[in-house]
Amino acid sequence: MPVNMLKPVPVKTGVKIASKSIKAPQEIKTKKTAANQKNFAVKKDIAITPAPNLESKPKNENIDIKKEANDKLLNFVNIRKILNNCKMGQTMTQEQLTQNFEIPEEAVKLVKSVTKTAENELSVKWKSTWLVEKVSDAELEDGKMKVKFKANKMYMSGNAIGIKYNRKIYNNLVIVGRSAYIPSVKGYSWQIGR
Repeated sequence: MPVNMLKPVPVKTGVKIASKSIKAPQEIKTKKTAANQKNFAVKKDIAITPAPNLESKPKNENIDIKKEANDKLLNFVNIRKILNNCKMGQTMTQEQLTQNFEIPEEAVKLVKSVTKTAENELSVKWKSTWLVEKVSDAELEDGKMKVKFKANKMYMSGNAIGIKYNRKIYNNLVIVGRSAYIPSVKGYSWQIGR
């Protein structure tokens, strides 16, 4: 039997292109850009208003930006009011706190009285706290509360306020805005208020 031999495939030659028909890349770009500019031409004038003159405020006006931010953003402004406006040894009842320092009633509804015992320390007497303690991890008892403000944080210690976590009560707390945490317990924090 004869064996079939393979036939070579014929080689195709390319089409010859005249050098005049090849365009340089720059020519292609300029034609596309010109076409795009026609499509996206601005049809309406844009009115430009001058920026307000920021230097028009009186230069004598001194604004303490940190104090203003702290007063507006932080929820421990009420404690600052008590520490700043109360005299050493002065005891304030719940009614006096709401009337004299304009502290909202809901912020002091558990407080029976507060006494300023040091520059950064308050002695707190609570009203009935059993409901709060039942529905939360808070542990409130009549005692002292030492407060220290640093940047946008409030560091609190003392036995007046404690947080129960893993069958232990922690009295060293850090409050930042509307959230609080225990510095010695990683990953445990909670929201204050609503």
